[in-house]
Amino acid sequence: MLIFVVCCVSYTLAVGQVRYDGHEVLRTYPQSRSQVEKLATLREVFDFWTEPRIRGPTDIRIGGSDKTSLRNFLTQSGIPFEVLIPDVEQLIQEERKLNVKAENATLDWEHYFGVDDIHSWLENIAAANPDIASIQDIGQSTEGRTLKVIKIGVPNRNVSKPAIFMDGGIHAREWIAPAIATWFINELINNRSQHQAILENVDIYVLPTFNVDGYEYSRSNDRMWRKTRSKPSNPLACAGVDPNRNFDHHFGGPGTSTNTCSEIYKGPEAFSEPETRAMSNFILNSTNVNWRIYVALHSYAQMVLTPWGYTYDLPEDYTDLKTLGVLAADALTAVHGTDYEVGSVTEILSPGAGGSDDWAKGSGVFKYSYTLEVRDQGRYGFILPPEQIIPTAEETFEAIKVFARFLIAHPDE
Repeated sequence: MLIFVVCCVSYTLAVGQVRYDGHEVLRTYPQSRSQVEKLATLREVFDFWTEPRIRGPTDIRIGGSDKTSLRNFLTQSGIPFEVLIPDVEQLIQEERKLNVKAENATLDWEHYFGVDDIHSWLENIAAANPDIASIQDIGQSTEGRTLKVIKIGVPNRNVSKPAIFMDGGIHAREWIAPAIATWFINELINNRSQHQAILENVDIYVLPTFNVDGYEYSRSNDRMWRKTRSKPSNPLACAGVDPNRNFDHHFGGPGTSTNTCSEIYKGPEAFSEPETRAMSNFILNSTNVNWRIYVALHSYAQMVLTPWGYTYDLPEDYTDLKTLGVLAADALTAVHGTDYEVGSVTEILSPGAGGSDDWAKGSGVFKYSYTLEVRDQGRYGFILPPEQIIPTAEETFEAIKVFARFLIAHPDE
């Protein structure tokens, strides 16, 4: 039996910024449910870049002496593995060079931008298009940043239009999610003539940057930061909560942790985080909105995932969920040939309770709930080069259009 002793901060610091020199990503290939379960026990101590699964690889970041410990564990457990990314810091530095912007640059989709730039752009595009766009401030983060939702659609007071809610950036290091969310907004508004049927018949609400504190921290201090930035009452505990384990639907179930230093720490209670409270309160209190489809933008894996994440059981209407998910995935793939897998979380991955998609479905507010795990499949992982923002946005937008057109064709379903 191997015993892992993993320090909460196993990486090195340089000029206040966390570095990952010598850290690698191992790609493992569990062959059975028992091997998946063995891997899942390591979620407490290691940084899993993808969830343990049988039908595909599981990627784990590791550094220092833990490299040997993990290799020994995998060998003794009979789990094949290979080095996927030999030096995480090298990728981070390459991304940093590519992300250099001109001073005072306006938002584009050739770079990754910070929260202030995104929020300023949101306010400006809504102000310039008041006939179809409006901003709502729905709450504040632990560090006092505002969470901004933009509503897009042609007002129609005589019809309760079906509505889609979409968020990006629940996990801080997944920079591609806020980037493509803003691309969607720009496309719907500035190319409105091409999307008139959607704008007239569907309302789309977008929270492009959910985990505003964590996102900024991943930009300034630790590129691999995943959680929120809430402060624990115990000074010896680690900061932050995994917001995608913090929702009040089977909170604390499988695939969560009570260890504050774990990447899947669920928090002291459901909705302990101001960000998860703000989003859920906004949705629940918008009683005049005909919510129909929820979409969470994540990376990476190239999957369309449906509930449930807390159990291996399936929703009663799973056929409806999967059928629409397959249509969306097919439309996405048709753009650039990017393959996507479709299924429930626990059909494809190991369980993870307390997720936003489970809450959206389990709350009874949304019939259709999806997590879109966008590019890539591991070559870059979370450190997706900015040159891939636009192609990722182009293909993912086709899936969103499928959802919207379905609501137009089935207004009461």
